[in-house]
Amino acid sequence: MATFKKALLPPQVTYLITKRFRGKINIQKPRAPHFERQLLIDFTKPFYGPPRNKLPQIELCDRGESKKKEQIDNPFERILANECLNWFNTSKMVVFLHMNSISMEEKTPVFATLKKNNMHLRTYGKKIVSIATHGTRYEAVNKLFKSHQNIIFGQPENVALMFKILKKTPQMIVMAGIIEDKLLSKNELVEFSQLPSLDIARSQLCNVLQRAASSLVVQLQQGQQILVSHLEKHVELQSAPSKDGEVQKAQETKDVDT
Repeated sequence: MATFKKALLPPQVTYLITKRFRGKINIQKPRAPHFERQLLIDFTKPFYGPPRNKLPQIELCDRGESKKKEQIDNPFERILANECLNWFNTSKMVVFLHMNSISMEEKTPVFATLKKNNMHLRTYGKKIVSIATHGTRYEAVNKLFKSHQNIIFGQPENVALMFKILKKTPQMIVMAGIIEDKLLSKNELVEFSQLPSLDIARSQLCNVLQRAASSLVVQLQQGQQILVSHLEKHVELQSAPSKDGEVQKAQETKDVDT
């Protein structure tokens, strides 16, 4: 049975052995590639300029050359710039912060507390702020920006509360601020936060005005009171001799009777 199978299914024996390039590869004088391959090789061939030691001195001097990067118009940056300018225009208090290394777990409670007290913490880059403030009255704040910056927008009456909230996070450092369109330093912001409220200031102003009016009335009445007192004293002095004469007459009559 085995011999029968061998007769029907003889094994395939290869008589040809293929070899690459039909021999050895010619490294010293290789064959030129076809046109498309040669075109690709020429197109991707790197270009190296002349070495610097062979260049003249005038080409080695690069001083005075302005290397300006091409500005790409980004619609998303313009949207963020318009939002930033809207915050500047609608907020009477703008505080600029220097942010040290802080995790998002530490920053989120501060953000929530500020928002709860009608203060908003925003982060903008230098390019967005420069686009937003270009040609406006806030253009001077660009000197405070070197990279991404954190800004607090709110109202002036919340300055003391803001310092109280930021006291728990020393990573957020106040650099400067804008109150009622006036740029203030950190020390000036601290002094502003220690001022009384508007109602207390109004009551103090009314008290000062009322005190001035009352002192004026007292000064106007003082001359009249002095004049009246002097007249009363003069009348007393005029009536004093007549009373003494009546007393003497009364004593003389008593002596005669006795």
